[in-house]
Amino acid sequence: MNNFLNELWNRWTETSPKFFKKLIAFGAWLTAAGGGLIGIPAALTAIIPKEVNFDLSLLGTIASYMVLAGLIISVVAKLPVNDTKKLES
Repeated sequence: MNNFLNELWNRWTETSPKFFKKLIAFGAWLTAAGGGLIGIPAALTAIIPKEVNFDLSLLGTIASYMVLAGLIISVVAKLPVNDTKKLES
């Protein structure tokens, strides 16, 4: 178990390949966009009159999934590393 945690820490602190850096940036963008959308349903319910039947729960659900997907993409994309030492031996 200790070996696994050491390998995980080493991968987390190494630099990621170029493609995975782009994935990390996309995941961060997706998380930020989803986080921004989460507050919209609460703000609009204060503005829209109650007589208007306007369901905003779908927007909140989609925004929550965007945040989750962005976090997962960013974390998983951080783990691959350029390991040229193992390729040479």
